[in-house]
Amino acid sequence: MPNDRSDSPLEDPESSQPPQQPQLPQSPQSSQPLPLLPPLPPRQSSPDTGTAGGDARDNMIVRTFVRDGRLVRLPARWTRKKVVLRHIAEQTFVPGVEYPERTVDEKLRAWCEDGEVDHVTLRRHLVDFGHLRRSDGIYARPADSARTGSA
Repeated sequence: MPNDRSDSPLEDPESSQPPQQPQLPQSPQSSQPLPLLPPLPPRQSSPDTGTAGGDARDNMIVRTFVRDGRLVRLPARWTRKKVVLRHIAEQTFVPGVEYPERTVDEKLRAWCEDGEVDHVTLRRHLVDFGHLRRSDGIYARPADSARTGSA
């Protein structure tokens, strides 16, 4: 098929012929065109995830990776990892309260018992994703951590 677009009556504004209708895809078994599907309705987004049903989706993700108050493992996908880390931060730390590193480690060890992730890795991820802020060995959860995590 030639790559020259000037031969197409659809794109030639000077053509006296009416534009051609686009060719519908045809079924491999017959020469009948496949029916076009109606457009999908627009999705409503949730403020936290930008997807429809974000809370239900987030709950499913958390149930998959957190069992009995323990982190089984961290998800490989960044979007899921953000959900799990936000959940841990919200369940463990009060916004604006300052915690010494020793206290943060104790709280995170409880999440990591019998799991694949150690508390140091979990603490690093929480800081990297913005769910905890660190300054001179003191940690605090920012008030807006539900909207952070775009590392």
